[in-house]
Amino acid sequence: MATKKEQIYKCQVCTNVVKVVEEGVGTLVCCDKPMVLKDEK
Repeated sequence: MATKKEQIYKCQVCTNVVKVVEEGVGTLVCCDKPMVLKDEK
């Protein structure tokens, strides 16, 4: 999985939010679970 600049991810366990500032490859993980990409609105 690749992340792209400006994407927003949210943890479904603790509700932490992450904004991607540098593109990369891999999966964002929080609370031992993959974070969920939020839809653009």
